[in-house]
Amino acid sequence: MSAAALPRRARHDAGFTLAEMLVALALFGMISALIAGVVNLIARLDGSAQRQSTALEQVVSVQTVLRARLEQMRTQVDPRGLGDTIALVGYPEELTFTAPGFAADGAHQLQALRLRRTPRGELVLYSVPLLAGRDLGSFSVAGWSAAPLLDGVERLDIAYYGTDRITGRDAWQSRWQARAQPPKLVRIRLAFAKGDARPWPVLMVRPLSGVRLGCQGGRKTFDCAETP
Repeated sequence: MSAAALPRRARHDAGFTLAEMLVALALFGMISALIAGVVNLIARLDGSAQRQSTALEQVVSVQTVLRARLEQMRTQVDPRGLGDTIALVGYPEELTFTAPGFAADGAHQLQALRLRRTPRGELVLYSVPLLAGRDLGSFSVAGWSAAPLLDGVERLDIAYYGTDRITGRDAWQSRWQARAQPPKLVRIRLAFAKGDARPWPVLMVRPLSGVRLGCQGGRKTFDCAETP
């Protein structure tokens, strides 16, 4: 029996026509493209989420370190031998204070610490043993160890909440110098470069050493108070 004599159904079941194969290939290509697009989107979202998570962990880590150091801030006697007690030296873009060293240096070893934004946009925490006798008021960090904390920092703003010397009232101040008492609060604001999505929640720290100290040698000044 010739192919022409075969029933129409038998001829149809014998295989796919060229048109049917082309349609199937086109559909397969479209489905493959859709699947590839979905997989690519998922991969991008997953990578973005991982980067955001890493960036957030970095910020949290830096804030944890700064909070721990500032909460353990200590006052010290002026290393220049003037007999005055210094709490910290604070500016809008730099903060220098003393606190117990990091675990690797021993829990009770005091260090001078300096938080500063470098011209290259790095947030750096400098440190040096307090016994080295560094002048906290000196701008130089020669001989200090540098620990970079963050990069891409466009602006650093530090403020100090405490008694204003002129009004006698508590207020936010941009500087804190030549004071025997630490501020009641230290606020650190930070802005990253444009396009940097890393968050920086305002860091507000109350130094645990923020108690009124007694006057040295019976002297009475604005910053000291009678001990109980």
